[in-house]
Amino acid sequence: MTTHSYLRQRIAIMAVFAAFGSAIGTIAGAMPVVLANAGVGSFAFGVGLMLSTLLTVTIMSLGGTIARFTSNRTVLLWSLPAFAALVSLLLVSPSPVWFFAAFLLVGIVFGFTDLFMNAEAAAVEHDLGRPVFTAFHGCVSVAVAGFAILQSYVAVKAGLQVAALPMIAMFGLAWWMVYLFVAPRQLARGRAARMLALPNKLPLTLLGVAAGLIIAGETAALMWSAKLLDELAPSLAAIAGLGAAFFGICNAAVRFPGDRLRARFGDLPLMVVSLVIAICGFLVLGVSVNFAVSAAAFAAVGLGTAVLIPCIFALAASFVPANRAGGLGFVSLLAGIPRTLAPWVFGWVAADLGIGTSFLLVGLAQVAALGLVLVMMRLK
Repeated sequence: MTTHSYLRQRIAIMAVFAAFGSAIGTIAGAMPVVLANAGVGSFAFGVGLMLSTLLTVTIMSLGGTIARFTSNRTVLLWSLPAFAALVSLLLVSPSPVWFFAAFLLVGIVFGFTDLFMNAEAAAVEHDLGRPVFTAFHGCVSVAVAGFAILQSYVAVKAGLQVAALPMIAMFGLAWWMVYLFVAPRQLARGRAARMLALPNKLPLTLLGVAAGLIIAGETAALMWSAKLLDELAPSLAAIAGLGAAFFGICNAAVRFPGDRLRARFGDLPLMVVSLVIAICGFLVLGVSVNFAVSAAAFAAVGLGTAVLIPCIFALAASFVPANRAGGLGFVSLLAGIPRTLAPWVFGWVAADLGIGTSFLLVGLAQVAALGLVLVMMRLK
């Protein structure tokens, strides 16, 4: 493959990550309006997020098996339009039944897209022979930031149907670039195609549990940021997406130079420092009653979580180069318990004790993730 072909393939996958981020930003920014229109409260939203996450984790845990029968390219070509369509249906939910049905289906396509775009990104990094993984995730962060603040404004001022249009355009562009520039890769074969036969189980296990705790924190920051800021300052509802926007902006500020940081300091030491910053941000969210301070705390969380999942996914893929989707699937399976239960616990605590208390618990979960990373450093 020529250098020009590698560049076009890399740009195409960056477009996929950006489309993925546009969906997350749209959901995060518009969520207060969506919940109000559908008549869904905090506890019910937490349950719905838990069930949707369960389906995401289930799909991602099957990655090794799916990779035996189809390529990353094929999965992306059908999951991208499905993702855009289902998020659009979620936005216009007129009732709790519609909301939950759409949310569960979004969880399924979320899992397919997340797994196979990361598997392809890991393969691109391997092809290039240098760290580029966090730059892909930087595209997610930029899109989350831009779409969160845009869609919180559009949802209030122009309506949820209009909010779906920019996201659909992003997915259309990503689909077209995958169709043109991403070639199918060889399917997984041999022992690496079977989850039980995957090598390096202990580090993959540590990575999986840590990933579950970290993704639970990221999900909480994105999905509940607008609602928290809306409660702190109802008069500023049109800019309640600032929390997710600051999160995304700071994510991107670290992710784009993140590959240089990985090359210089290593994945695990970088994760330790990042987790400390994220923990501080979550603890501030737990005690703050000020709109501006909370928005700044979301920025700190964005800084702290920026490189964590890219580092984990890159490490997991490196342990199973013969089946990167299988390695990511194994990590996703183990991430499933904390990642799935966290939204339900968050919603339950938020309904009874307030969203701030829920964020304090998220901070403690990140402390546990830090402990797992420190154990892994000792194993290395």
